[in-house]
Amino acid sequence: MTDYAPHNERPEDPKQPLKGRRAIVTGAGNGLGLAIAHKFVTAGARILLVDCDAVVTARTSEAGFPAGTAFALTKDLADNDAASTVFQEAQKALGSVDTLINNAAWSLHKPMLDMTLAEFDRLAAINQRAPYFLAQELLRTVSKLTPRPKDPAIVNIASVNALAGNPNLVAYAGTKGALLAMTRAMAVEMAAVGIRVNCVSPGAVYTPMTQKVIAEGALNADALVNRYLIKRFSSCEEIADLVAYLCGPTATYVTGANWIIDGGFLAQ
Repeated sequence: MTDYAPHNERPEDPKQPLKGRRAIVTGAGNGLGLAIAHKFVTAGARILLVDCDAVVTARTSEAGFPAGTAFALTKDLADNDAASTVFQEAQKALGSVDTLINNAAWSLHKPMLDMTLAEFDRLAAINQRAPYFLAQELLRTVSKLTPRPKDPAIVNIASVNALAGNPNLVAYAGTKGALLAMTRAMAVEMAAVGIRVNCVSPGAVYTPMTQKVIAEGALNADALVNRYLIKRFSSCEEIADLVAYLCGPTATYVTGANWIIDGGFLAQ
């Protein structure tokens, strides 16, 4: 008889709830992806950091990554072979993969009339196509493993722009909306092999890129945060904590959900 009772799982080591996980984190050279990578290693996981910026190769030797816990790959996710290359490298470094964090994204603020076909295609390639085929590779990997890994998980990083219209972000918002829709469909299709799939939609996050555009005058920080109920940016670490929760043992009943972390922006 099937056991339908709640599992009420708790981590064996509360200080390392992700112990044993083998994860890929894309866009991990800086900012949010790097914060997620640090959080996962602190919580006991081993990870492959992926980024198109070669700086990612230096990250694994920095403080916060004990020897043997983090590996790096420089790869442009717009490349046609990106997904297969990432998983080949992950299997070499980690042995296998049970967790995927689709964090990498390209953001382009541009009026519709100025957007070129090449720019649109690159947005779609990085923000939508790459997460799809990376998830496909995880599904293929998990389906072939015997026994299957315990509680494999995917977290896709979308954006509040998938849910609220803003000028000069039509193409970007479209890719994030697609990622949100794919999350729900992935959760349904992948449930058969036990993969949980969730989405995180952040509002304004204080990353090195955010700091750069503020310093250049391309972003009015005061005007932006005044649109939020909580008058500040989110830190990368706050988002990373949520991502880690969604991959942890206390979230095993959570799938197909979009977690909004936006300081109350969409509540208005």
